[in-house]
Amino acid sequence: MSLPDEVNVTEQMVDISSLTKKQTNYYKHLARELEDKYNEIGKGRQVFTLSGPAGSGKSVVSAILNHLYSLEASFIFVNIGLDAFHFENAYLADKKLLDAKGRFDTYDTVKLFDKMLTFKAGQPVLFPYYSREIHNPIEDTLQVTKSNVLLLLEGQWLLRDSDDWSKVRELSSFNLYVQGSIEDMRENVIRRHIVGGRTTDEAMNFYAQNDLSNTELVMSSSVTPDKKVLFYKDI
Repeated sequence: MSLPDEVNVTEQMVDISSLTKKQTNYYKHLARELEDKYNEIGKGRQVFTLSGPAGSGKSVVSAILNHLYSLEASFIFVNIGLDAFHFENAYLADKKLLDAKGRFDTYDTVKLFDKMLTFKAGQPVLFPYYSREIHNPIEDTLQVTKSNVLLLLEGQWLLRDSDDWSKVRELSSFNLYVQGSIEDMRENVIRRHIVGGRTTDEAMNFYAQNDLSNTELVMSSSVTPDKKVLFYKDI
């Protein structure tokens, strides 16, 4: 199984053509390990989480896993990004939280828990999707009806040590975490902001005023994961 030159990460094509053979083999091994874990748990509908600061490569890892499982897997793989559970911008603006968007309290953890509970119960469920074009969630975009489904929930705050996030985590069977150096993650986030339409100065300022504090908080407030995934530069 080979990897493509590019993967789609929330409406942005990310070039992964420079991945080395060692890095490629690492992700293939990770895919097999997670499939083994899924089978060991008993198949059915299972939730795994992938947490880590912004810029750590969570979404790219998820996209690579999605590609590998689309080629060969005994289950359906579904990747849900946590940004799909952002409160809408109008609500955040009303609550004076728009400038803090991306922080742990700008997500609707009640809706997230309810959707995951419905999924785990084996019922048909519709998940939202976060659009980078309108910068808001779009409701009822992805429908899940099948029985054997591995859902990877990916986002910064899934290991946060607080009651609301712990409640969500109770529905997860296996929790992963990835983290790079502060500088490497900073470069990745700023690059993503620029691709998303911000100027270089705007991207750097937004990182300094918002992303950096979130990164530090994720690193200091996350509980121990079941497995640490290597940052791509560390493979």
